[in-house]
Amino acid sequence: MRRLGIFVFYDKSGIVDGYVEYIITQLNKVLDDLIIVVNGDINEAGECILKNYSTQFYKRDNTGLDAGAYADVIVNLLGEEKLSQYDELVLCNDTFYGPFVSFEEIFTSMKNEKYDFWGIDGIKRNFLSYIVMYFCVFRGKLLKNGDLFNYFKSNVLFKVNEMADAFALLQVGLYYTLTQKGYKPGLYTYSNGYQSKRNPDICVLEYNLPIWKKKFFLKDNYTDEICDKLVAHLESKKLYDTSLMKQNVKRVYGVEIGSEKKKFIGTDNVNQPEIKYSVPQITYDDINHFVSNHRQIYIYGAGSFARATAFVFLDKIEDFYGFIVSDEKNSKDRDIWGYPVIQASQVPPNSSIIVALNYEHSVEVLSWLGKNEHFFYFWDLK
Repeated sequence: MRRLGIFVFYDKSGIVDGYVEYIITQLNKVLDDLIIVVNGDINEAGECILKNYSTQFYKRDNTGLDAGAYADVIVNLLGEEKLSQYDELVLCNDTFYGPFVSFEEIFTSMKNEKYDFWGIDGIKRNFLSYIVMYFCVFRGKLLKNGDLFNYFKSNVLFKVNEMADAFALLQVGLYYTLTQKGYKPGLYTYSNGYQSKRNPDICVLEYNLPIWKKKFFLKDNYTDEICDKLVAHLESKKLYDTSLMKQNVKRVYGVEIGSEKKKFIGTDNVNQPEIKYSVPQITYDDINHFVSNHRQIYIYGAGSFARATAFVFLDKIEDFYGFIVSDEKNSKDRDIWGYPVIQASQVPPNSSIIVALNYEHSVEVLSWLGKNEHFFYFWDLK
């Protein structure tokens, strides 16, 4: 059994911190081959560090973010024939601290599970489910028959320009496409919908998530209480050398863990409520029924929900006219995947509209758009 890993590194300053070395060290214990991809710049010292862990080292522009890097390597560097020579493919990036359980233990626990692809964590919805793509494994026939290769070539390479594209095409789109083909997905852990970037304490302590997402340390996500609780847990159980994390957190986010200087300049940390991912109150069949009975459809929104909805249903919508946004700034001289983005004021009368927004923004749209048979909302709005 041969297992290939693709590890994507990005740092705006091009610095390789110790937490990255730890991830790669853990990865190498379960891989036969590793390709390290640098998105954007890297300093000389960092390049020397990464080259210690693999002779397959690839630098590229940060085009397409992590999704673009995965696709670039799979399609252009490997090619379909070479990819088919492996039994498993591991995609991993540097957006987390950990793992708090060794990858060896994780792979051992997943060895006998009959999954065609699996990840460390995922989001379960009636609609728009996905595996979180900081870590995902693809197996067997997915690599042999060209299905995975062709998806990245046709739907990811050159098509991801921003995070909403990556969500729609790499996460939701890939999951949807593979499951529609009959491939079975799986998860090592499931955090019951809690956001690891907002409530890492719940994810790790209650649901055994073996990583800590770096985005927790962004100003809008961070709280002292959660940070202190989770650091104390990792240190007391000796699950992770937290000095690796502290080094990166201080340099990148300006937060000094375990000191009196934890606050962000100009902000006050407040208690973080428990936050779960949004789960729209509709199903695939609900939208399918709508698109089957309407023509000349627009999707209201240009973000993650809207693009993911468009990807899943484009081949079912008889006449897709484009995306709607509320203001001129977001629509001017813009398109998404070749489809126009227009202002709400420009929508022709009697158009059919799927409002693919979060709950709060959907309420705003409802206040002036109203309800009728031509409008489909993701939420049960009163």
